Amino acid sequence: MEGVSRLQEIETVRLVLRTFRQSDYDDLYEFLSQLEDNEFEEYPGITYENGREHLKYRVGSEEFYAVTLKESGKVIGNIYCGNRDFDAKEVGYIINKNYQRNGYASEALKAVIETAFDKGVHRIYAECDPRNECSWMLLEKLGFEREAHFRQNVFFHRDKNGLPKWKDTYVYAKLKE
Repeated sequence: MEGVSRLQEIETVRLVLRTFRQSDYDDLYEFLSQLEDNEFEEYPGITYENGREHLKYRVGSEEFYAVTLKESGKVIGNIYCGNRDFDAKEVGYIINKNYQRNGYASEALKAVIETAFDKGVHRIYAECDPRNECSWMLLEKLGFEREAHFRQNVFFHRDKNGLPKWKDTYVYAKLKE
């Protein structure tokens, strides 16, 4: 089995999924900075300066796709398809709030899943916050099945009184047919 060894550019009807470039920084910062106040994910303290570390991690990565609009080239999000095992991958996705509810996450994730299965991956899984109905509904729409509901398994942050806040996690998976 070959596995997903190199990030292959993927083209869909409206999108191009490609590796991140240094020139993508402003677009990356735009959608990552939206996560600071997100109730499902936490990227605390993202500033324009320290956000460059997130770009360094993504540029040249074989696990992060920049989700770009085919028409303009603007980066509107990213899809993670990472190596957790040789024949199993974890996926994750972030779409800029200004572009959500237009089917971009579905279009991009579907293309990444098809590419991974074509490369020999057997199982793809994703984790999401049970309160994030849009996320788990997307996974179900794409044929993922819920395998688990872990209660208070992820430390999220500390509240204003310094007490720990924990969150639950749904685990979804899809097998190659």
